[in-house]
Amino acid sequence: MERVKVSLVKTFDPYEGVRKTMDLLRPLNFSIKGSHVLLKPNLCSPFPPEDSPAITHPDLIGAMVRYLREEGARKVSVGDEPVWGLKSRFCYEKSGVKQVDKKEGGDLVYFEEGKRVIKKVPQGRVYTSISVPAILDEADVLINLPKMKTSIMTLVTLCFKNLFGLAAFRDRKKFHRGIDLSYALIDIAKAVKPHLNLIDGIIAMEGMGAHSGTPYSLGLLIGSQDMTAADIVGTQVMGFNPLEPVTNQLALKDGLGIKGLEQIEIVGEPLEKVKAVMERPIFRLVHSKPNVDVIPGGICPGCMSRVPRIPPKVEAEKQYAIIIGKRVRFPKERTFDEIWCFGDCGVEECKRLVARYPHLKGKMKIVRGCPPLDWWRGQTIDKELKKKGWL
Repeated sequence: MERVKVSLVKTFDPYEGVRKTMDLLRPLNFSIKGSHVLLKPNLCSPFPPEDSPAITHPDLIGAMVRYLREEGARKVSVGDEPVWGLKSRFCYEKSGVKQVDKKEGGDLVYFEEGKRVIKKVPQGRVYTSISVPAILDEADVLINLPKMKTSIMTLVTLCFKNLFGLAAFRDRKKFHRGIDLSYALIDIAKAVKPHLNLIDGIIAMEGMGAHSGTPYSLGLLIGSQDMTAADIVGTQVMGFNPLEPVTNQLALKDGLGIKGLEQIEIVGEPLEKVKAVMERPIFRLVHSKPNVDVIPGGICPGCMSRVPRIPPKVEAEKQYAIIIGKRVRFPKERTFDEIWCFGDCGVEECKRLVARYPHLKGKMKIVRGCPPLDWWRGQTIDKELKKKGWL
């Protein structure tokens, strides 16, 4: 059975790290000289690295652009589409990516502004076809540059999760719920296959990722031409069972790269030497305020993770209830001043409660969505942008 290289490079210098990684992975099955290369980093938000470890570090992007130019690439494009409906031009500028890309001679592209093409998904479980940026067909080489992060949805966000930025935001919203997201990611990987993957674990994220976690200083780059192998090793580096992420299970089942862990050949640092123990995402399902009670039904991660910010403002003299999920047991003996009906499931449940207890109608606060990402953006990222004077 053919062995597949996964490189582990300890470094806090992205320029040194990129060159060491590329040397360890040779020979590559693609040519850089004379090629148009597209880099797909994780540029999900506008916050610079000193504010948040959520994005692929601009210096790593710059290091890869410089390396490719030195190796004779004809053109190096850099592109992504952010989360929450934010614009890529805005995120590139505020994060520092624009400045680094210009310095190193790259070419920024804006996925949400450009043309798109339809890719068929062979044996897709969620997608039968998917709309992706047309530049994927124009480029000769695709290099995936994910950020190493924990995730409330997929446990880890590595190579497979980073491909989600190729789908338009309008198409991504409905999958931020639970296990269906992992199935969607593997479908995308069936239609789009990077030539190379380089995971940015220099300053990783642990805890409540992929946006609200905390920095973890790891000083590591993980490289491979095989996404499955890279994600399995990345998962182990983070301190988790390599088969725990659903994406890893599906990738092995569907033969998207290696067929088993025994095919992986670690080059560079030994795996045991670089392993970390990262904090998992911990859902806060017991509200921190004593006068706010969660009344749960069958809920998925898309709503579970939002509980600490419901309601947006808590007054000490009031009593609050949060209806979240389906088929809740409502404590009719209790008196609440406000009843927050959160998510589409919670809203439907509140309709049934009002039919049974009409006097509750005036107390209901409705937050629609599955999950309610638009409401969530207003409570989180928009507030941060306003504090910085960016919104």
